[in-house]
Amino acid sequence: MTNINPNQKFTNARLMAVQACYAKEMNDERWEKITSKFLLGEIGGQVIEDGVAGREKYIDLQPADAALFTKLVKEYQEKEDVINDIIRTNLGEKLDYERMEVLLKCVLRMGIAEFYANPDLASAIIVNEYVDMTRAFFSGVEAKIVNALLDRFAKVIRD
Repeated sequence: MTNINPNQKFTNARLMAVQACYAKEMNDERWEKITSKFLLGEIGGQVIEDGVAGREKYIDLQPADAALFTKLVKEYQEKEDVINDIIRTNLGEKLDYERMEVLLKCVLRMGIAEFYANPDLASAIIVNEYVDMTRAFFSGVEAKIVNALLDRFAKVIRD
């Protein structure tokens, strides 16, 4: 029997929220339509495990926590301008928000949204979840960027 991490549904909800943010950015559909597609399982729920472009192998994820997914997307929708301004002003001189990879922006957006959405959840859990997710997508300095920005934001919002 496979061991199932009981917290995996929350990790998957966070991933799904990042995927929804990415879908919104790439397709410019209404949030309601994107959210509905994810909740109905029409999109999302899979990740690329391995493969060469055009021959990727996908694996299905365990079900995500729909309540957390919805909460994160709603929080980002309500605070979109504030969250994007937080990212812009905390990037430093070396990084340009407008030239930043869309997926990295989405990870940061949902990480910050989660601080607002889950004020009682330990900052370290939020930071670690999004840093780990970033490592799954990127192999460069991106995880350090996410760690630094979310950690800095945690100190501002939680202190």
